Amino acid sequence: MLMFLAGVIDQMDLSLEHIKKGGVHDARFGLMLTDNAVELVLHQIAKDQQARLKTYQHIADTYEHKKELEEAMGRSFEAKLKFARIEAQMTEEQARTITTMHTFRNELYHLGLQHEPILPSLALFYFATACDFIGGFKILGFSYSWNIVLPERAQKYFTRDGRFSPAEPDDFPNACRKLEEACQHKKSVTIASLADHMDSVISDSDTCLDVLAHLIYDNQRRTRDEAIIDCQTWRLAFETEGTDFAKKGGWRGGTFFDLVEWLKRNYPLQFKKDPIPSWKKQALRMRSNWNPHVALANYQSFMTVTGPMREALLEGATQVEAEIDRLVDERRGN
Repeated sequence: MLMFLAGVIDQMDLSLEHIKKGGVHDARFGLMLTDNAVELVLHQIAKDQQARLKTYQHIADTYEHKKELEEAMGRSFEAKLKFARIEAQMTEEQARTITTMHTFRNELYHLGLQHEPILPSLALFYFATACDFIGGFKILGFSYSWNIVLPERAQKYFTRDGRFSPAEPDDFPNACRKLEEACQHKKSVTIASLADHMDSVISDSDTCLDVLAHLIYDNQRRTRDEAIIDCQTWRLAFETEGTDFAKKGGWRGGTFFDLVEWLKRNYPLQFKKDPIPSWKKQALRMRSNWNPHVALANYQSFMTVTGPMREALLEGATQVEAEIDRLVDERRGN
C-alpha cells in the first residue's frame, strides 16, 4: 500500500511542477497526470472493498453494492466514480467536476486544441480538486516491505523516524494538503478564466451572426432573428435529420427552398430568436459566482448546449465570406 500511495504523490508532484510553469503544453501534461492519479485512487477504492469482502464473508453476505463494485473493477471511469460516491469517499460536487475534467482530458488527448485558452486555469483547478479528493482516501492497511525504496519525488513528503518505518499513515493526507497549498489555486481566477472564454466564444458567434444578418434577400436586409432561423433551417435541409422529420411530418415535397420554408414553420428549432443577449447574461452571471465547481458546470453546460448553433453560425459566416471573396476576385478579373 505504501508504494501505491507514494506513486500517487510522485505523479501529483510531477503534475504540479508542470502546471506551475504556466504554459499551455505543460498545463495539458499536468492535467493528464492529475487525471491519471485520480483514476488510480478511484480504482484502489474498488480494489480495497473487493479485498475486504473476500476476507470477511459475513460482510460480503450482506453487502448491497456487489454489482456496482464489479463494474468499478472494470475499465469504466464513470463506474469507478459512482462506486467512490457509494463508499462515501467523494462528494457530489467533486464527482461532477472530476467527470467534466476527465472529459476535457480525453478531448485534449484526441483533439489537442479543445479548451486550450483556459487550460492553465483548468489544470490548476483540477489539481486542487484532486488533492482534496485524494487526501480523503481511506487507507486500508498501511503495509510496506523493509527494503522499500520510495520514488525520489515522493520521499520529501514522507516521514522517516530514524529507525524502521519509512513513512507514517498521516504522511499521505499531509502530502496532499501540502501539494494543494503549493498550487496556490485561486477560485476567483478560475471563474474569471471560464467567463472570459465564454465571452470570447460569444463574441465570435456575435460577429458571425452579423455577417449572416447583413445578407440581402429580395432587396431587404434580414434581421438577426431571421438570420438565426435561416442558419438552422438551411443546415437541417441538407441533413438527414431535417429530411426525415419533414417526411414524417407530412411534407408533400417540392424544391429545396420549399423544404427550408416548411422546416421554418414546423421544426422545433433550438433558437427562435437572436440568442446572443441571453448568452451574454449567462457569462455575466458566471462572473458573480463564488463557487468554481458550479461555474465549471455552468460553463460546460453552455458549451454543450450552444455548440451546434455556434458551429452553424461559423459555418454559415465562413461560406458567406468565401462567396464575397469569390465575387471580389471575379470583378477584379482574377
